Amino acid sequence: MPSALAAAPLPDRAAVGTPAEQERAARLEHPPTGRWPHALSHDPLMRLSDVLAIVQSEFPALSPSKLRFLDAQGLVVPQRTASGYRQYSPADVERLRFVLREQRDHFRPLTLIAERLAALDSGEAREAVLPHEVGEEQSPWITATELARLAGVGDDLVASLAAEGVIEPGMPGRYRREAIAVVHAAAGYLAAGGDVRAARVLRNAAAREAAQAKAVAAPIRARGEQGEADNAAGELGEAAARLFGAVVRQGVQRY
Repeated sequence: MPSALAAAPLPDRAAVGTPAEQERAARLEHPPTGRWPHALSHDPLMRLSDVLAIVQSEFPALSPSKLRFLDAQGLVVPQRTASGYRQYSPADVERLRFVLREQRDHFRPLTLIAERLAALDSGEAREAVLPHEVGEEQSPWITATELARLAGVGDDLVASLAAEGVIEPGMPGRYRREAIAVVHAAAGYLAAGGDVRAARVLRNAAAREAAQAKAVAAPIRARGEQGEADNAAGELGEAAARLFGAVVRQGVQRY
């Protein structure tokens, strides 16, 4: 008579191990497709300027050049229109927030962040999609005190930058919210050894390039293609910034 033990079926491998191990095995057996976060929409609904408007309140130093850099590094890769302009999805925005949090809160280099994202993409790792507080619409105008607080600097620095014309109020006692990134960058420049007067020279040169970019985009805007005009101006402005940066780095390396 055969042994009851010999007749017993072998345990299912999927049932072996802790619940966490079983869950991981299930994820590896049926890996998700596409890029994390998989549950959010990947429809390209937003322009680069829309993404900045959404994310800059949480990350004031975020700039168009930073977005383009993350795209070039393969970390946050938006879709492109037929004209080559970037279009972002809600999933791209959450992926961007993840990258920026990893840099700001954990000081992780991009290589480690890329490895983490690859694990999230494949389903080998998991990361919760954090909720974001939705409040009243923010005013585009802020006081000097608010500007200093949001940029993480002292009131005296904001006053100094204003006195030298590095930043200018758009109305009495009020600055546009976009000045946060300028003040943040200026603070870094001064901390590295620059001075306020030199910052004004850089600001004036940048303003001329911005005016040129707007002039190039003006014919597109005149045709009623607002989004394409914004993208064209942004592309030329960022190209000018990259050229400026390359020239500065080259000069420093020769020193």
